[in-house]
Amino acid sequence: MSEPLPIRPPLLDAYATIRCEVRLQHSLDASIDHGARREYSEAERRRINGGIEHEDAVIGELTSKLGERITLIDGHDRSSAQAATHEALLRGDEVIVGAWLPADEEHGRIGRPDLLVKVADGYLPIEIKLHLLTQQGNGTLEYSPLDAPFPAASRSELSCRLRKGSVWVNDAMQLMHYRRMLEHLGLAASADGFLGGVIDGSQTLWWIDLDAAVAKDQCSVADRYDQLFADRMGVALATVARNENPNLGRPRDPWWHKDCETCLYSLLCHEELEANDDVSLVRWVSPEVLELFKRHGVTTRRDLAGLDIRVTDLAERLRDTTMPLPLVIERAQRAEAGALLEEVVGSRMGVRRHIASAGFVTVNDLLSRDATTLALIPHVNDLGRLVRRARAHLAGGVALQVEPEALTAERGGIEIDVDMESYAHATYLWGAYVSTPSPVAGIKEGYRSFVSFDALTPDVEADIFANFWKWLTGIRAIADAAQLRVRVYCFWKPAEEGQMIRAATTGGEGIPSVRALRRFFASDEWVDLHQLARDQLITEGPLGLKVLAGIAGFHWRDEDPSGEASIGWYEEATRDGSLAARERLLAYNEDDVRATRALRLWLDTHARDLPHVRSIGGPS
Repeated sequence: MSEPLPIRPPLLDAYATIRCEVRLQHSLDASIDHGARREYSEAERRRINGGIEHEDAVIGELTSKLGERITLIDGHDRSSAQAATHEALLRGDEVIVGAWLPADEEHGRIGRPDLLVKVADGYLPIEIKLHLLTQQGNGTLEYSPLDAPFPAASRSELSCRLRKGSVWVNDAMQLMHYRRMLEHLGLAASADGFLGGVIDGSQTLWWIDLDAAVAKDQCSVADRYDQLFADRMGVALATVARNENPNLGRPRDPWWHKDCETCLYSLLCHEELEANDDVSLVRWVSPEVLELFKRHGVTTRRDLAGLDIRVTDLAERLRDTTMPLPLVIERAQRAEAGALLEEVVGSRMGVRRHIASAGFVTVNDLLSRDATTLALIPHVNDLGRLVRRARAHLAGGVALQVEPEALTAERGGIEIDVDMESYAHATYLWGAYVSTPSPVAGIKEGYRSFVSFDALTPDVEADIFANFWKWLTGIRAIADAAQLRVRVYCFWKPAEEGQMIRAATTGGEGIPSVRALRRFFASDEWVDLHQLARDQLITEGPLGLKVLAGIAGFHWRDEDPSGEASIGWYEEATRDGSLAARERLLAYNEDDVRATRALRLWLDTHARDLPHVRSIGGPS
């Protein structure tokens, strides 16, 4: 009998190492109905189109500056584009745009770098991205102008660093994918080291060292890419083998994480995870914590909710003291069961008070609590928050963190809910909803907008805010004369405060000073409903207005109510003069302020009937 032929490696693209391995598995799984994937939302389509438009603009700029030095590859047909790219590489063309590298069948790679540029000993890959790559900080970065997109023409940008987070790492991983493909062709440049380039949203070409260390473990980009590519290829080969033999187990089980929000397979994974009450649905649990939970038998949200919140609360209170709870536990384990905890912790009076207020007196009082909770405490910094979120899920999505009688909505005699809409960091709309628990002379209840769809210059932005502030000042004066407390509510004050201060720095008639604004922000008139909700409630996931107002029973009229989607509507309203887009924006803003009001009223009434987080799940 002949030996079975080895499975041919599937071709993985440059996104394979930066996307979820379960997504890769689903994309290759023949048993999945790929036509049932969810559709992109309006906001996601806009983001994709924005990236395409930016790429087209950059290529247009490169073409105008470099002219005949550019070779443009027609990408409509893959095989002909790969052949044209290979020919351009062998000719040594200087700048290749829209390249489609020949497939690396041996290692299972396929890729389309946006640009390839020729240097002395080979080619360097460059990607075009809409996001910004850098920020001010300690360090120096190298960049090149678009009329000379080569390392030899680079200049140094002082006091500049790559932005925090995974953005630059993801870009670098893609570049490394293309570098490995160029190496397979024997055409990768190396005289300047492992380099790749990113032309970011500012149309600046930044050079990235692909030998640079990635964050905590000091592993280089190149090594991290190789590790992840090998892992992803293992998943891919196992999935292809399972297509041939369905009795084989799948290489990866799904788990819920932040990337799921934008994954086309999210509905498929969520359905399975929900059916299993998977613990990863308590967002956002890291892979490391998930593995730890599983080793301790915490596999469902109900398991997590059953952990000892009395112990996790004590851990929170001791976190910033000289003796955090893991150290107390360690010392208690070396003491006699009947020993007093105050003797175990010594003269640390603050630590003693926290332990006493939690009701623990002896070593046995502490060590006899739930063993799983005690075992996890040293390893999961935010265990208390995760337990609370799991309990909020059991309660239907939200629970109280304060006693019902302590719940407050910070009501006033005149109540004004405000929200603003911005485009490119400039505010074109301030909206407000006025309401009064009892009639007030001179006050008309309802929605009011201050808006302009003219070109959004600093003067126009300042004028919009001046009109809003003049109106708000008038209402505050009426409240003062009537000896009523006015409350002005927003949801997440850093956004509104930042835009008010931005307008104030422009100056002009009717604009308050920054000092006057800061006095207003510090007064009890100004209420951040997000902070109010955060202090009093716990939800199973994000604490956003859409979530909380939805729990309170409010519904937006728009089918896609989001700040990101509103950016597209604003562009329609200003570029095309669309009356429908303008009306949609005003309706969306009105619903935002009405949602804030609905949340406040709910906090003052039905929210008091919610269960307290300590009364849900396991031991209290």
